[in-house]
Amino acid sequence: MRNTRTGVFAVSAALVMTGVASTPSMAEDTGAGHHITCKWNSNSGTPWGSSATEVTGYVQVLCSDRLDKANTRAQLQIHRGGGWKNQGEGVTSYSTAKTIHVNDKASKRIGSWYYRTKGTHFGQHGSIFALPTFYSPQRSLWRRG
Repeated sequence: MRNTRTGVFAVSAALVMTGVASTPSMAEDTGAGHHITCKWNSNSGTPWGSSATEVTGYVQVLCSDRLDKANTRAQLQIHRGGGWKNQGEGVTSYSTAKTIHVNDKASKRIGSWYYRTKGTHFGQHGSIFALPTFYSPQRSLWRRG
């Protein structure tokens, strides 16, 4: 007899980890031996000028133990045209370490602009969970034209 609860969980996990589906509430389907907690390091990620033409930012997730699977993304953003827009490609890490650190780099725009780092994190240890989207403090950086 096939365990349909496990099959449903595996399919849901794959969809969430690939970004196809939103995070389901599946805590009752877990068989995890212990509870792991994760949080954003809220004192991190403020972008800085790593060179005259490049901006760097990062996100950091702190977990109480290693995860089975994880998907953590850092994306630099620039404030222009009245709102925040992605700057560059962004970087995704699949590290399952207790401390997950993801850097993103992008070109600075000529002139003075505000930058911030956006972070997303999905994890799995028995159940699948997502942290709320993280936004770093913003910083004004300047590039000579």
